[in-house]
Amino acid sequence: MLHLSAGHRRPLPPPRGWRTIDAQEAAQLVPDGAVMAVEWLSENLAAALTAAYRQQSHPRDLTVVYAAARGKMRGGGLDRLAVAGLIRRVISGQWFPVFGFRALADSAQIEACSLPAGVIRRLFRDIAAGSPGLLSRSGIGTGADPRQSTHWRIGPLASDLVLTARVAGNEALLYRTFPVDVAAVAVAMVAPSASLAVSRDGLLAIEAARASGGMVIAQQEHAGLVDRPPRSWVEVPDSVVDVLVPPGSMRRG
Repeated sequence: MLHLSAGHRRPLPPPRGWRTIDAQEAAQLVPDGAVMAVEWLSENLAAALTAAYRQQSHPRDLTVVYAAARGKMRGGGLDRLAVAGLIRRVISGQWFPVFGFRALADSAQIEACSLPAGVIRRLFRDIAAGSPGLLSRSGIGTGADPRQSTHWRIGPLASDLVLTARVAGNEALLYRTFPVDVAAVAVAMVAPSASLAVSRDGLLAIEAARASGGMVIAQQEHAGLVDRPPRSWVEVPDSVVDVLVPPGSMRRG
């Protein structure tokens, strides 16, 4: 009989609800035609998605939704995804830093819709709550308003997404909600328990994907554990993440 010592036992690590995979494997999990809510996109995952499309034409026709662009801009992060065919639509609260998306929109190679960043955040919240839409005065008279003439509203997406309304005699805009198939977010692992922390924007994207039956791709922004998460980040259960992409996890060759 095998006897195990009862002393000096190390505490068992908490069970993890995700699979750890490399960026190329994560890219293969994104379905064609997916609506992808992006809080942060690592260089590895962005490069893997672009390479997968160029080599296999998969994934393709993605709709990318983000409130604010975070991370490397010109030529990196979201800008790496600016490939017609890989991207079909962009719903954005911040076009200026993502030059590739701007070029595709300007040349009408993608459908595009510019919404206030705060509206996109609230849309994620309302998607999570199962609401059919967000009624707001935010965006009236801007490029989000369907009555305005602007090149930042291109294709049938824009006309379907935002409608005009009157409520109690006041003008308003009705922003329609939509399912989120994939959420791509940054995570930090916080010492000493390696619990997960995400930004508040990341949490909104996660909740929208979960309510839609979608998946969550978490990308570890920094290697190893951090003593404390960045300010305003919140800890979340392991179960909200489907796959984790560590930093530098791009296969070579």
